[in-house]
Amino acid sequence: MEQKLTTMGVWIELQEPSDEYTAQEICDNANKMLNKLGVYGNRFAVSKDRKYGVHYLHVQSDGQFSYCEDNGHWFNLEYLAKENNND
Repeated sequence: MEQKLTTMGVWIELQEPSDEYTAQEICDNANKMLNKLGVYGNRFAVSKDRKYGVHYLHVQSDGQFSYCEDNGHWFNLEYLAKENNND
């Protein structure tokens, strides 16, 4: 999915669920990684109804969500690269 960004971005894509890893396990580990990168409030979640054939959702801190039709989401690379994300 191509998106015009006003800042540098990084695409994080989750693998398809499989016999080895469930969608929930993949989301849990992706969210742990996001927390280590200093991303709080934005997370991946499992699309339980699989609307549009999608396994994952991207959920913002205000509760709004979007379907990850390409199993991923763009994140602000400039924010993630900051030394202190508490600014």
